[in-house]
Amino acid sequence: MFMVLVVLKNGGTWEMLSNIFHVKTATFIKTTTSFIRVIAPRIYDDWVNEKAQEENMRMLVTSGRTPTGPGNMAEALPYYSAKHKLYGYKVEVSVGPRGFALNCTGHARGNTYDITIFRRNEAFHHTTRRKTDEDRTLRDTGILSAEYPDEWAVLADKGCQGLEQHMRCIHPTKGSNLSAAVVQQNADISSDRIIVENWFGRMCGLWRICADKYRWAEDRYDDIFQTCAALTNMHIGYYPLRAANGEEYNQRQNRLIVIGREKEKKRHASLKNVTESVGASGSECRWMTVPIARAQEKTTI
Repeated sequence: MFMVLVVLKNGGTWEMLSNIFHVKTATFIKTTTSFIRVIAPRIYDDWVNEKAQEENMRMLVTSGRTPTGPGNMAEALPYYSAKHKLYGYKVEVSVGPRGFALNCTGHARGNTYDITIFRRNEAFHHTTRRKTDEDRTLRDTGILSAEYPDEWAVLADKGCQGLEQHMRCIHPTKGSNLSAAVVQQNADISSDRIIVENWFGRMCGLWRICADKYRWAEDRYDDIFQTCAALTNMHIGYYPLRAANGEEYNQRQNRLIVIGREKEKKRHASLKNVTESVGASGSECRWMTVPIARAQEKTTI
C-alpha cells in the first residue's frame, strides 16, 4: 500500500518511481497496478458509494474533469478539448452538499460534450435525487420544485443547457443582456457549486498523478482516478474542505488554459512555417508535421 500511495502522491514515470524503491521497473509496474486493481473497487464502495447512501438532502453538484491523452495523432484527435486546447480524458464527478464525492463516471474522450457524459450517467442522477417519503415532508421552495416535486435538484454548469426540460437540473443562464435577477441567480448557483472546485482542489493537492501529466496506459486510468477519489473522500472526513482548495484548483485551471493557448500559438506558427516552405501543397504536409509532436506531449488537463 505504501508503494501505491507514493505512486499516486508523486506521479511521474515508472522508471523514476521504481528507482525510489530500488526495484526493477517491470516488477514495480506489475506489483503496483495489480494492487490498485484489487483495492480500487473496494475503497470506492466504502468511501464514495457509501457517501451517496448517507446523503439525505440529495442536491448534487456535477463537474467535468480532464486528465491526458493518447499517443499517436490518429488516436489523439478524439481526445482534444477545444476548451483547454489540450488532449485529455473527461470524468464527471458528483459532489454532495457536505463536500464528499458521491459518484465518478468512467473516463470519456476529451472532445465529448459534458452534457453527453451527464446523460450517460442519468440512471445515477435519477436514483440518487429521488425524494424519499421522509424527504417529501420537508419544505422545498427551490428552483423547479413545482415542476419536479419528487426530485432534489442537481446543480450543473452552462454545458448542460436543456436538461431542465426533463429533469430538475439547475444551471447558470447564458447570455450577455441578462436581467439583474438572472445575474444574481447565476451568482447564487456558482456560489453553491464552488464546493466542486474545492473537492477537485483537494484531490489535486493530495495526488499529483491527478494534477500532472498522466503517462500510463488508458485502461488503468479509471481505477487510478477512482482510487484517488476514494482516498480524497477519506481525507475530507478528517479534514473538511476549505475555500483555499478551490482557489488552488482555479489557479491550476487557469494555468492549463494558458498552457493550451501557448501550444495553440506554437502550432499555428509551425503550420505557417510549413505552409510557406511547401507552397500550395502545404495543406497536405502540415498535418504530418506538427500535431504528431503535440500528441506525444500528453499534457494533462
